[in-house]
Amino acid sequence: MVQAIAGVVWAPGPGVYLFVAATSVALYVPFSLQVTLGRDYLPSRAGTAAGVTLGLSVSVGGLVSPALGHLADTASLQVALLPLIAMPLLSGLLFCSLRDPGIPGRDVPSAVKV
Repeated sequence: MVQAIAGVVWAPGPGVYLFVAATSVALYVPFSLQVTLGRDYLPSRAGTAAGVTLGLSVSVGGLVSPALGHLADTASLQVALLPLIAMPLLSGLLFCSLRDPGIPGRDVPSAVKV
């Protein structure tokens, strides 16, 4: 995703459309995985897990958009998109700090355990 967003920022001419497509795929494909991971962390609260994983991400994006728009108006679009290159790196570091949710039902069946 970092390369796709960097391509949107720095690709010249019509080549930017390829990076826009790659960025959109990289952003929206993992939504189902995010919801599944949220449900693994909150197995008895599926609705809350979906609300937190999707709702929070969309809400934060909506809150940050005006600030990025203002930055694009005052500086340039490239300057406004530069912080977005760092966001996948930051989220990847935060992801590495998650502990295993200990998913019930995904263990080896008790009849097979030794």
